[in-house]
Amino acid sequence: MARPKANTSTEQHQDIQDSAAALVVQAQNEAGERLAQVITQFGDGMPFDVLRYEDKIRGHLSRSAEEMLAAGRALVVAREHLPHGEWLPFMDRLGLDVRLAQRMMQSAIRFSNASTSTHLIQAAGSKSKVFELMILDDEEIQELNEGGTVAGLDLDEIARMPVSELRKALRDLREEKKAVDQLLTEKGKAVDNLKVELQKTAKRIKTMSPDETAKDLSLALSGYVHSAEHAIRGELRPAIEALMQHDQEHGTDHRAQVAGLVAQVQQVLDELRAEFALGTVAYPQPTWAGDGGGETPTTPVPDWAKEN
Repeated sequence: MARPKANTSTEQHQDIQDSAAALVVQAQNEAGERLAQVITQFGDGMPFDVLRYEDKIRGHLSRSAEEMLAAGRALVVAREHLPHGEWLPFMDRLGLDVRLAQRMMQSAIRFSNASTSTHLIQAAGSKSKVFELMILDDEEIQELNEGGTVAGLDLDEIARMPVSELRKALRDLREEKKAVDQLLTEKGKAVDNLKVELQKTAKRIKTMSPDETAKDLSLALSGYVHSAEHAIRGELRPAIEALMQHDQEHGTDHRAQVAGLVAQVQQVLDELRAEFALGTVAYPQPTWAGDGGGETPTTPVPDWAKEN
């Protein structure tokens, strides 16, 4: 009876060895596929040679933004080929800081699509500007490359302005994106909270009398109206005022755009009025504006202005 157990143990050991060998082969295949992809995308069509790539990268480093990206592509290839432990000595031989090399490789990958970044890279002209432009997303890169404007910048302005101004403009863009994302997050939370409150209200209504229900719903409606009015007066109006002030200072005119946006708000209100057959309600007037119900104040007229 003991001999079959020995055979079983041997078979299990063989299964483990086979599984380990299969994992090794799989890892090698995946590494080979990744290496082939890197060569296809970033290689120069020639077999990898460490000395040749050292010279290649060193030559690119001293030139323009396009050359910096070429060096970054070469670094990507070298990074994939070099064995473990050889990368830092490779950096030392190039006299290249590891963090700078990392940014160069990231830039090469970020701007690897020539069809959407060629003109932008040419406008940048220097690796410092390319590093700053890395914060742009794919849509913004394509927009600039096709002659559009992002954050008030176009290709001519990017080519003209110093790195410090470009850094500030892009930093402002990044902060604006963060603010918008935060606002959307807060609005999403507000919507979720509103849904919870509506669910609570629905449960509470089931146990209330019709009059109590009507009162509760009216109070909730008044609260929503107050919030909408606050958004219009406290957020929309200052935003319009800021844009109008900008127009006055710079000779631009955004009144048509603002009119269209205000019309969108008005359309929503008109749709509500039509959907629930609300009709129209006259705005309340002060007593001095009416025909009766009080004395209308008059402005004193000097004697010389009176008719004889």
